[in-house]
Amino acid sequence: MKQLITAEYRKIFSVQLWWALLIPAAAISLLFTWGGALLDNIGLFGRATGENSLFALPAFAQGINLASVFGLILGATAVTGEMRHKTITTSYLTGPTRGAVLAAKLFTYSTIGAVYGVVCMLAATLGALLGDNFPDGAGWFTLASAGVVAMIMWTLLGVGVGALIGNQVGAVVGVLVYVLVVEPIIGVVLRTNDAPEIPPYLLNTAGSNMTLHLAFELFLADVPARARRFDPNLDEVRSILGMTYAPPWWGSGLIFVVYALALGMAGWLVARRRDIT
Repeated sequence: MKQLITAEYRKIFSVQLWWALLIPAAAISLLFTWGGALLDNIGLFGRATGENSLFALPAFAQGINLASVFGLILGATAVTGEMRHKTITTSYLTGPTRGAVLAAKLFTYSTIGAVYGVVCMLAATLGALLGDNFPDGAGWFTLASAGVVAMIMWTLLGVGVGALIGNQVGAVVGVLVYVLVVEPIIGVVLRTNDAPEIPPYLLNTAGSNMTLHLAFELFLADVPARARRFDPNLDEVRSILGMTYAPPWWGSGLIFVVYALALGMAGWLVARRRDIT
């Protein structure tokens, strides 16, 4: 297994895709958090109360949710990249079993997903510091940890989807279309047809809520009481974010883990039996 894992790392680092996707992921985390910090510094709540809040928290959560798309794309190429370049046969033949090769891929891409998460967290920290809007250490560490876990799970989900579909273009385009187009449309249709309690349990929404809801809770806890009483739109914000009917952030995280495990297992079973000749 050690040799298989080493081989997987060599495959990843021998091409430029991993850092080509990491750069925009880190940039998005930095810019979103910096932008949120700057919004707070112009006096979002201070105009009414003379006090500020930590708007960098929800901004970071939204940034890490967008950045996770790049981890998803990277994971989707884990198996499909080898199938595209006709190297999957060699990988299977040099490994003891197909299952061992797939397990090595899951392990290596989970660690790369962790690297993506940590780099995005550091970029977001820099954004909060540049915007002079850095939260307390405990809240920031909790949110950053959730962001790293989310990035790992999105990357592994990509591996599972890629193994399930088998075609690189189909896997990458398919996950992007679902995440960016299909599920948002489904969510709008459900909410406009008296079923707003369903969207929070969809795949992308559950994955996003794991960080976004935690960030919103930390944000509200920091918003001064006078600001909360003054601003009547916080319930509307909850509704827009889909938080009205959603489980707590950790519940959304568990739902997302179930999705990732289910797709990963499906991809595992299909890839072990797929004809590669």
